[in-house]
Amino acid sequence: MSLSPVLKVTNLSIAFDKRVVNDLSFQVIPGKTTAIVGESGSGKTVSSMAVMGLLPPSAKIESGEFTSLKVGVEISMIFQDPMSSLNPSKRVGDQVAEPLLVHKGLSSEQARIKVQELFNEVELPSPEESYKKYPHELSGGQKQRVMIAMALACDPKVIIADEPTTALDVTVQKTILDLLSRLQKERNLGVLFISHDLEVVNDISDYVVVMRLGDVVEEGSCKDVFGNPQHDYTKELISSRHKREGAINSSGDSLIEANRVSLEYIVKKDFLGRVKESFSAVKNVSLSIHAGERVGLVGESGSGKSSLGKLLLGMEPCTSGEIKWKGQSLDLNDLKAFKKGAQPVFQDPFSALNPRMRIGLALQEAINLGGGNATVNQLLEEVGLKSEDSNKYPNSFSGGQRQRIVLARALAMEPEFLVLDESVAALDLRIQAEILKLISDIQKKRSLAFLFISHDLSVIEAICDRIVIMKDGEIVEEGTTEVIFKNPQNSYTQELLNSRPGA
Repeated sequence: MSLSPVLKVTNLSIAFDKRVVNDLSFQVIPGKTTAIVGESGSGKTVSSMAVMGLLPPSAKIESGEFTSLKVGVEISMIFQDPMSSLNPSKRVGDQVAEPLLVHKGLSSEQARIKVQELFNEVELPSPEESYKKYPHELSGGQKQRVMIAMALACDPKVIIADEPTTALDVTVQKTILDLLSRLQKERNLGVLFISHDLEVVNDISDYVVVMRLGDVVEEGSCKDVFGNPQHDYTKELISSRHKREGAINSSGDSLIEANRVSLEYIVKKDFLGRVKESFSAVKNVSLSIHAGERVGLVGESGSGKSSLGKLLLGMEPCTSGEIKWKGQSLDLNDLKAFKKGAQPVFQDPFSALNPRMRIGLALQEAINLGGGNATVNQLLEEVGLKSEDSNKYPNSFSGGQRQRIVLARALAMEPEFLVLDESVAALDLRIQAEILKLISDIQKKRSLAFLFISHDLSVIEAICDRIVIMKDGEIVEEGTTEVIFKNPQNSYTQELLNSRPGA
């Protein structure tokens, strides 16, 4: 890098009980993006927090130096989860105005006008109306635009973006990344981009630093690192990108089917209990899944995909239509047998596990409930854990290990059908690949059918034989994985495919 850096970090080492970052050096150039890539625990986020002066008291900077920039003015940060970063009880406009009042000394009226200009710059709809809204009234993408506006408020030289699109749907992710790229060029910003998503990093970054367990294992231009990786770990990360498995044939009658089902949520009733406002989450949808079939359900937030999954599991009653299990309506079926045969695997394994219950006891409880024959140790070994893990509590495990535990608990019921709702969304790419392979191996071994719900098309492509696309509560297209990816017919499907990083 020949240009003068706006941010330079040299030999940074950070420790808690032990050292977590070891001699990290990098620089950020105006108008360019430097990415730090690594899995959870690699040290990438704690390094950015050190630069921002946001390390907790338990952390210690053992060595190193970095450019001194005034936080909130010369350097600012866009966090991963805008909902947890925004005050839910305060209008978003007032929150963006706050740094203008504190750091720039603007009057309330000047700040209000400046915020509306920022909202227009980050392409928020109706800036005046958006100013008055609370966080819960905005979509995930809109909340992230508010966070970008807040980061830009005091005209910084550097923005640190820590996984800013991880929680967003693929089409929303693309619009946010395009927005950041445009703003960077217009403002000549230096950007430090923290991520575990190699496709995104390859798309938007000029320079990349690869970290593993606190050490830099490789660095260089994105073109060089991704085109010709030198370190085994970098090669492993790149090779972990999801690969398509061969299709599995399914046959026979439908195991589970939805016949013209709808699900309507009541939003508001009057004082007499009459419905005044409602929302249709699923609209007249039909879907059939055979024994042993792997079906992917794709759509953005609000498309109805999770609601359809709940209908298929009997977790929500149909407003109209019916769900059939092995040819019989759920209303007429043996619900005990159905609930044993159809099991969920949730997105957040930590909230799905009782933090006060040892996992061995949790698995034994599921075995007893389902009348299964497997032992706790057999289940743990099946999902790649050890028998001695049965005495541990959930907080003793990593995110990937907890997802294995949740899968083991579902398998304890000896199901025939699983609904996996964004079950690898929160995991690093390499861990995702491991869990997907585990799911695939177990599916083949047990001849399971599953519905895999996700907004990540690369995950769906890797593990599913058939894909169903949902938008606004309706199925807009379905077909084999090969046909959907090679020859999509619906314009929305084409938009989803074109929005993928690297597409």
